[in-house]
Amino acid sequence: MTEIRIDVDFGHPPALVWRALTERRQLARWFIPGDLQPIQGSQFQLLPEALPGFDGPIAGQVLEVSAERRLVMRWKGEQLHARVTWELKPTADGCLLMVSQSGFLGVRGSARRQALVSTYDRLFGERLPAVLDGLAGKGDAVVPRPPRVAPPAPPPPDRRRQLLAIVATATLIGLVAALVANLPSETSVPAEAGASESGGRPSGFASATVGAVPTTAAGATTQSPPTPSRSATPSATATTPPAPSTPARTSPTTTEATAPEPAELAGRYRTLATNLLGYRGEVVVENAGGTASGDWAVTITVPVLALVSGVEGPRPKQSGTSWTFSGSGVPPGGSARVVFDVTLDTLLGNQRPLSCQVSGAACTGL
Repeated sequence: MTEIRIDVDFGHPPALVWRALTERRQLARWFIPGDLQPIQGSQFQLLPEALPGFDGPIAGQVLEVSAERRLVMRWKGEQLHARVTWELKPTADGCLLMVSQSGFLGVRGSARRQALVSTYDRLFGERLPAVLDGLAGKGDAVVPRPPRVAPPAPPPPDRRRQLLAIVATATLIGLVAALVANLPSETSVPAEAGASESGGRPSGFASATVGAVPTTAAGATTQSPPTPSRSATPSATATTPPAPSTPARTSPTTTEATAPEPAELAGRYRTLATNLLGYRGEVVVENAGGTASGDWAVTITVPVLALVSGVEGPRPKQSGTSWTFSGSGVPPGGSARVVFDVTLDTLLGNQRPLSCQVSGAACTGL
């Protein structure tokens, strides 16, 4: 149970302050836009616009009304269940506004209470007085800007994903280089078939030797008869030509390429949001291997009676207290995402599954 109490003095009568508290147009100028009416039993809705301490729309109901004196409401919203009272007491100079709120503010109640106190100080202490001055005819009142939730800081870069991308790129470049280097060579050096050891002529070739031609004194020439070579001499045994030499062939040398690492799936869990009856969870399936994975399955277990509904990714299938999300392959260095809502979780404050597995391996983050 959390309680907030704020008292503010105004130099204006209760009737004027009551108008600023209950008229829809005036209420939207300094507080929160909505359709509040000061009628007992009526229901209304308030729509905060990024105010610190408010996480979303508020469904309200008027429990008690005493015109120009007291307004009691019940507020329900995202991790919010509170009783809110606005009470006016006349003073010598105007009136005193007493604001009180008590109830449930969620699992981070202390931090949310501090944010609400700071917001109420700005709304009731700065913006409401400016609106009251305008209603009282004290010139054109300038209503200060409402407090705003600071925009979230950009998430830090995912170093693991960057490292996986670098490793995958380096592996791909290495594989391409290895394939190019190991292409088979087409060069061969055939020997010339049947070449003789002298001059390169075929060994079965018969030739005659021609002698020198002498010159006489009178200038006439006499030709010596040719001397037959041994190969021209008749022989009873036929000469068998030597077998042609076998051409030498160069065999390509093939270097075996290194096979890429097999697929390696891992799951990472985190809780994205919580509420009074459950929470929203996320499981990221990552492939740290060098090849694409096959089909994968994320299985979570929750308490009995808890219900699981898919928000992003494949829809779950129930088997007792286990719920399974099935998906297709994940590329190397890639990931798949599953987002789901769990309601009616009987373990209050648990805010996460009892267990989480990806294809049989436990998820991190639990």
